[in-house]
Amino acid sequence: MGRPGDPVVSVGGLFSYTGRENADDAVGAGVEGSFAWYGQGSFVWIGAVAQAQLVADRPVHERLALGFQGGFGPIGAELSMYTEGSGTSNARTYGAQIVPFIGLPIAYAGFRLALPFNEGNGATAPSYGTEYGLVIGLKFPINPRAFGHSLH
Repeated sequence: MGRPGDPVVSVGGLFSYTGRENADDAVGAGVEGSFAWYGQGSFVWIGAVAQAQLVADRPVHERLALGFQGGFGPIGAELSMYTEGSGTSNARTYGAQIVPFIGLPIAYAGFRLALPFNEGNGATAPSYGTEYGLVIGLKFPINPRAFGHSLH
């Protein structure tokens, strides 16, 4: 069992279903890794998160995110910068996403709200626009002393 103050390093699968303002709904699958610290004698935690997904769109393309996360016990939020590769009708999109979530020891579910920075920037194709949808995943700690913490 992990002790307060021990880092929790976890990796696992990530699945998303999102609606997008300027494009069709999208399904994504990939991996997520995180590094989190729990406070001494507390349920409060902070950390970092990285995500890499393939998005089933025309054509299949990548979606990458890197950011910070924190929470109290199993309730938390992630704030990340993201980029999504260009598609047939949409330009590469850069933006920020916020994902409030609830996590159990190896599973989590959250709501993704992604806001593009480059909407209407004069590109030949529009960005994907505002994105909103469900994100779920399974993650496992890779450092044995961390077992027993809620993870995301």
